Amino acid sequence: MHKRSPTAASREFDNRHFRNALSQFATGVTVITTRLGDGTFLGLTASSFNSVSLDPPLVLWSLAQDATSLPVFTGNSHYVINVLAAGQDWLAERFARRIQNRFEGVEFDLSHTG
Repeated sequence: MHKRSPTAASREFDNRHFRNALSQFATGVTVITTRLGDGTFLGLTASSFNSVSLDPPLVLWSLAQDATSLPVFTGNSHYVINVLAAGQDWLAERFARRIQNRFEGVEFDLSHTG
């Protein structure tokens, strides 16, 4: 870490700095993935993952109503919640970026449900 002296500008609240700081927190982060009808994959980083019930087994994850990927996830019958381990923060960062193909260069296995 680098130590900086506080300045007047740094004492003001900055949404982007706050978001960047929170994105460094890898514990409890998930990557949610699904396959579209044309066979391509969609994935995103989500930290809003909670266990709801053991019987029946239910989990909860949240996606903003204005997220461009919301219609894809609500329209698909299957998706995968990948709970990341320590050392997988690079995956969380990759799937949080606005890049065309987040899966490029990422090795993964398909489950029996896709």
